[in-house]
Amino acid sequence: MRYLTRLKAFKPLALNIAPREALRATCGALFAICLVMLLSRLLFGQPTTSALMAALGASSVLAFLTPSTPLAHPWSLLSGNLLAAALAITASLWIDDSLLRLGATLSACMLCLLALRCLHPPSCALAVAIALNESLTLQWGYGLLAPVALNTLTLLAVALLYNNLTGQRYPRQPLPAPRNRHHTTDLPSWQRTQLQEQDLQHALNTFGRYVDVRIEDLTELLQLTEQQAFTRMSNHLTAGQIMSRDVVTASPKTSIEFAWAMLAKHRLEALPIVDADHTLVGIVTLVDFLNQKSFARMPRRRWNLSRGSRQRPLEHIMTAPVVSAREDTSILDLVLQLSHNSLHHLPVVDEQQHVIGIISQTDIINALYRLLVQRCHVGSVAA
Repeated sequence: MRYLTRLKAFKPLALNIAPREALRATCGALFAICLVMLLSRLLFGQPTTSALMAALGASSVLAFLTPSTPLAHPWSLLSGNLLAAALAITASLWIDDSLLRLGATLSACMLCLLALRCLHPPSCALAVAIALNESLTLQWGYGLLAPVALNTLTLLAVALLYNNLTGQRYPRQPLPAPRNRHHTTDLPSWQRTQLQEQDLQHALNTFGRYVDVRIEDLTELLQLTEQQAFTRMSNHLTAGQIMSRDVVTASPKTSIEFAWAMLAKHRLEALPIVDADHTLVGIVTLVDFLNQKSFARMPRRRWNLSRGSRQRPLEHIMTAPVVSAREDTSILDLVLQLSHNSLHHLPVVDEQQHVIGIISQTDIINALYRLLVQRCHVGSVAA
């Protein structure tokens, strides 16, 4: 039984590559390798092309099928091939014994590529091909770097153009640094409690083995996994289940004085602005009132509306366009919208952009609290 369990480790692993993506990569690799072979054969002859083409075929698999991996990065592809070829040529010129030459070339390639952060497995295959072909190095010497460079640059150019034109970013750009709207050194609120890159880096160091994926991609994948798990556990709680439906609204022509009185009467902090058809066109919050000069010049205990600003319409101070949600928006998306945009209120609209509700941070907190209570209750019952 123990041996049967061990044998299961040899079963094929799922690659999680969609058929459409596999077809896209196959077409790109086919075009690239044909172009590389055609140019190489025209410029350097058939024998040289045949000796170098096998490793380029392996490079094309990485460049088109798994372009996000560090092994397929342009730096790894170009620097790895040139460095491996140079090491193989050097070993061929100085070491006569083929067995020793092969071992020295392969080990030197692995160490140097790792040290320069340009590990590219097909580069090691290229080095082996050159080290075993003594006639090739005798004919070309270090001039063999020319066909290697041309072939690699051609493959890289096709990969850059084809991948980006077909929707696969290559190379992957680092995520932009998060901006804090409050101009402080703190991370945005939505990032403070989620998985951080330093957490993943520490986990990888503890893991102690190489993982063939960029840290940025792995972080994004795990964050998406967390969001999917939250959506599943929240039973698809939506905006329609937690929003306030009796919404107090105003029109763009409503005076600031009247709107201020409406906020005070209903103890509100936000007022959606709608036109004659009840279509959402803007929103006014306490911050919009406080940004008026009449407030900025006064001590806080004397905040009031100056005579000049009382009759001004809300369209002069409202925020537009408005970030809004739909009735079927999940609670996860609501949290992300509020957090990413530093909002306190989120109007809910229908397909015609008519206001049908509004959600506040308090509504979100209450909904999350109920979810937590329900999970604790289910857990206690199961125990």
